[in-house]
Amino acid sequence: MKRRDFLKDVGATAAGVTGLMVSAGSRSEAQVAGPESVHVAEIYELQAAFHRAKTSQDINMMMSLWDFDGILNNLGDPNSPYIGFERLKFFWEHSGSFTHRRFSLVPSFKIQIQVHGNMSSLYFECHDVGDFDLPTRFIASDTFLAGTVRHVGGRWVFWDMTAGRAFPLSADHYSFP
Repeated sequence: MKRRDFLKDVGATAAGVTGLMVSAGSRSEAQVAGPESVHVAEIYELQAAFHRAKTSQDINMMMSLWDFDGILNNLGDPNSPYIGFERLKFFWEHSGSFTHRRFSLVPSFKIQIQVHGNMSSLYFECHDVGDFDLPTRFIASDTFLAGTVRHVGGRWVFWDMTAGRAFPLSADHYSFP
């Protein structure tokens, strides 16, 4: 191969790679630009606070994340749905995360948030590790929480949610709807 042809091929390859990088960078910037991105970030923090409340067994924090008239449909639970502050509090106080020591993890790449004004759809999974600080730790549960969150009084809260088993456990499978 002649030096001139080699340099031409290297230049074309570099231009192609640069184009891909600029294109990928543009997509990333477009995903985080604008007022909607602020809402997405706030909803992301809502789910993070949810996992912190479960892990720290902080019932006051958990309840602060829910609309006073919120609804939780827990699939497979004959006492479901849980509607309103007192019923939601009852559910959480008797849930595995509040009756057993668990560390609640979430695969962030599976979080789905679609903002529509003051409402948003939200999906995430919880993978709870029991006895997390012991050598005998184990996966205690794999669940999802999905539904509608709403923006009330300047903050996002869970409003009409459905919970259930996250199965099969997979990087590209979503358990709801």
